[in-house]
Amino acid sequence: MKSTQKSKKINRQIVGLIVAIILGSLLIVSTLSSCFLGDYYIFEKRKDMKIIYDYLSEKCNEDALYGSENASEIEIFFDKYSVSCIITGADGEAVISSNADSTLLLNQLNYSLFSNDDSVSLISKNDRYEIFTQIFPWSDDEYLVLMGSLPNGDIVFVRSTVSAMEHTTAIFNKFIIHMVIVALVITILMAQFAISKFTKPLINLIDITKKISNFNFEVKYKPQRIYNEIDDLGEHINEMSTTLKRAITQLKAANDSLKHDLEVREETENMRKEFVSNVSHELKTPIALIQGYAEGLQEGIMDDENSRQIYLDIIIDEANKMNRLVREMLILNQLEAGQMNLDLVDFNVTEMIDSVVDSNQINFDAQNINYSFINKEDCVVHADEFLVEQVITNFISNAIHYVMNENIITVRYDFVKKGKVRISVFNSGNNIAKKDIKHIWEKFYKADKARSREYGGSGIGLSVVKATMELLHEKFGVENLSNGVEFWCELSLAKDTKINKNS
Repeated sequence: MKSTQKSKKINRQIVGLIVAIILGSLLIVSTLSSCFLGDYYIFEKRKDMKIIYDYLSEKCNEDALYGSENASEIEIFFDKYSVSCIITGADGEAVISSNADSTLLLNQLNYSLFSNDDSVSLISKNDRYEIFTQIFPWSDDEYLVLMGSLPNGDIVFVRSTVSAMEHTTAIFNKFIIHMVIVALVITILMAQFAISKFTKPLINLIDITKKISNFNFEVKYKPQRIYNEIDDLGEHINEMSTTLKRAITQLKAANDSLKHDLEVREETENMRKEFVSNVSHELKTPIALIQGYAEGLQEGIMDDENSRQIYLDIIIDEANKMNRLVREMLILNQLEAGQMNLDLVDFNVTEMIDSVVDSNQINFDAQNINYSFINKEDCVVHADEFLVEQVITNFISNAIHYVMNENIITVRYDFVKKGKVRISVFNSGNNIAKKDIKHIWEKFYKADKARSREYGGSGIGLSVVKATMELLHEKFGVENLSNGVEFWCELSLAKDTKINKNS
């Protein structure tokens, strides 16, 4: 239970970090929008009002403002800025009016000229015009108004709703883009700083594993204050370092005692070199991936949260692969070194198989696997429960990883002579090549290297099966069938076990 709780902490930390960054970014954008959007819109629209007035003044000076020949151009200009405008002569009659109701515009002009309304808020003023906001009694909308006189003495009245239409939307989008850029920069800086805290122990692990590959076993990983999977991996590397140191010490002692036998000594030395080489090779790829993606995160090369999450998922996945490899190597090392003490007990192997299948149910569902248990009944065997579970787990995992075609996995019992039960695990798919069958039980051997790398296979699982079954003095094997592959092992039935003759 303690290990499970520890392994979940890093997920919570990363999820909490991402949520905090996203919420922080949204809060920043929301705050900036609330504080400055209204003023920014008024500022932009005021510039539009000045442009409109300058345009009308220029047209007036060029004598190109009035008359039907200029009406279309003037209307298009007003539509461009989404404003309503009326120009009146000295007699107060409308000379030019936009598409809006000229009577309404004239009433609003007169109201602005002759009323002393408290709703008026002056924005800017000069000797030619005033720009202000005003709410008219017959309307709930607030208007931005420019009122002034043209060079010929005519009065110009231009208004636009503060809740602008198309042009307002363009201004709003421009403002939001600016704010998103600011929030994005802040978020990237925050993420780079925070994630660097997570990558620091990974860099430390890389340095430690490099020293271990150079046979410096004195270096040790020190867990962080908040324990997570990286620390779990570090402790397993410490255990691996101790185990390797002990194994190498034993090998050296054996070499010293067997100097008279050159052949035995050379064979032992070659085994040691092969073991260290395979371990280094298996650790090299996940370490390189962890280093590459961690450095990418540290340098902040990714500018979006989804890509950063993908990097973090890859780092965690590779760390889990290294962790699984170390655990399998420790078990195999104990088996081959004769350090595994057998604990022979009676137990229900059917319940064990169901438990292993249940723990892999998510993989069955993900791959739409059709699973069945033929001749299923309670079956009590006499063996080492822990080691048998490793065998069953490896058979089931191997079947999941290589199942193809009809996606069928079948477990079957066959009760053979002399109180034995044969447990078979079948998966539909490609047969194992003849040249590979005799090698699949060897350490680090992978018949399909590309697929083994895809699911994180280390080439140790079947070696654990072989070492376990030999320690139990039981038979095991593999057979190619017409539509797939079947792995099997035999176990001794417990005394007084009743066999169903129909099975």
